[in-house]
Amino acid sequence: MSPAVAFAILPVDSFNVIALMATFVLIALGLHFTFGLLDVVNLAHGEFLLIGAYAAFQVQDISGSVVLGILVAPLVAGLVGLVMERGVLRFLHERPLDSLLATFGLAVIVRQLVQLIYSPNPRRVDDPIGGSFQVLGFNVPWWRLVVVVATVGLTLLVWALLERTRFGLHARATVKNPVLAETMGINVGLMRAGLFAIGSALAGAAGALLAPLNTLDPQFGLLFLVNSFLVVILGGQGALRGLVVAAGMVLGGSLAVLQFFISTVFAQIVVLLIAIFGVRIRPILSDWVTERRARRAPIGAAG
Repeated sequence: MSPAVAFAILPVDSFNVIALMATFVLIALGLHFTFGLLDVVNLAHGEFLLIGAYAAFQVQDISGSVVLGILVAPLVAGLVGLVMERGVLRFLHERPLDSLLATFGLAVIVRQLVQLIYSPNPRRVDDPIGGSFQVLGFNVPWWRLVVVVATVGLTLLVWALLERTRFGLHARATVKNPVLAETMGINVGLMRAGLFAIGSALAGAAGALLAPLNTLDPQFGLLFLVNSFLVVILGGQGALRGLVVAAGMVLGGSLAVLQFFISTVFAQIVVLLIAIFGVRIRPILSDWVTERRARRAPIGAAG
């Protein structure tokens, strides 16, 4: 089959597959910091997306600028995350069950506050661009393309921050051995606060970017919470590359393709089964890869 024929038989909205892949990466980037690195089972992650979305809505309502709202949203979410970490979670880093309950309680508080301030009525954040264009017969909505590009940019930014900066070096030291990190002069408490704030800010940015594609209500963040955890767990805690592969190629891609053939509900069930199978098989594959590398090491050393 020629490429032209292959393209011709695909649905015109096939770009949504790429957009959904990007969405899975985007919603999990913030959780990569709070859960993947800090090992805090952050049940308030969805509420940081909610904060970002409503911050964008509020700024739009005041200034009329959606773009300004999207730029302000991560700052608001990051500040709220910093307050949460310094006010509550810093006392619970060695108590995972207590931190889980604390984040659950904080999530409920945030949702209730949003409902109290904005009411449960649906709200809308305007699409800053609107419309779509055609490429090779595919319909590409402009804002979904912006979400894809923003996801790629944020992922590269996170990689550079963690792998190419002094902050990233200190962050990795804090995560791997906080006691040793303290003896080296690293302020572990400040580093944890910074990581949690960055994760919260990324979640806020995700909420603001996705807000024009969804109707807002106080349950907005819950739509993304489960998928965020599935992505991070399947990709491996602290593994950014695994997060991107698991999110984009496995979960997001599977859900997007399945929705062409079956209902969204059944597609979600299949994706959940894929995630369960992936969590079970990933350690086996990891051990297999490690074993193969160990067998090849003496040959490489001899060469």
